[in-house]
Amino acid sequence: MNKNARILLVDDEQSVLNSLKRLFRLFDYEVVLCSSGPQGLELMAQSEPFNLVISDYRMPGMNGVEFLSTVRQRWPDTVRMVLSGFADTHAIISATNEGNIYKFIPKPWDESFLMQSVKEALELNSRNLQQSQQLEALSDALASLDELHAQNLANQSQVVGIYHTLLDQMPVGLVGLDRDAEIVSINKRAQEMLGLSVAPLGEPACKVLPGICGDSSSDILCSISSGSFLLNERQVQVLVKQLHEGTSEGVMLILVLMDKEC
Repeated sequence: MNKNARILLVDDEQSVLNSLKRLFRLFDYEVVLCSSGPQGLELMAQSEPFNLVISDYRMPGMNGVEFLSTVRQRWPDTVRMVLSGFADTHAIISATNEGNIYKFIPKPWDESFLMQSVKEALELNSRNLQQSQQLEALSDALASLDELHAQNLANQSQVVGIYHTLLDQMPVGLVGLDRDAEIVSINKRAQEMLGLSVAPLGEPACKVLPGICGDSSSDILCSISSGSFLLNERQVQVLVKQLHEGTSEGVMLILVLMDKEC
């Protein structure tokens, strides 16, 4: 278990908070208690990040799903769980399907199920943070490329070499398409994710990336949008970055392998 994890418990019933506190005392988590959604949001805004938030559903003013939806918007890496009685199951299942919460824990809770769910939630949080770090590294690398271009290095071959080296070192897949929706660049990670042994340079995107780029319609670039797709039976989050360079244009697809939706 992650002994350094920070967990926020939110419930308007002090007896519930006391019971949870006694249970969590058996583990080395840092546990913080509060009695309402607004208080929880204020606390999260003023403190170090929390790895996990567990909230009751029925609370006055702001219910648990509303609270956790706001948490998702402001702290997307924090995993969210909700505690509730079975009367609220329909609303909570709907929120789970929308991605606002990771798991529903029924009241009264089973201690072993609750703590196993906490362990799995913290593992998910660790993966979330790792993916965020990878995307931050990607952003830094792209910024470095922009800086190199701004400096207008005389040796263009050096720029190209640095560009491809950086792309191959990225922990996410990168696929560049030109204005005709043909593959003009692809890094090693993307080739691995797509199961390709050779870079398909010059190939139509609709052939290499079925499902993401659609069919061979005349305006593929405009039809490509960010979202979650299934590639080789693995869930992949696709981010789209428009590229404009002089008279040429295209898009860069950023492929991030996702372990689970949270």
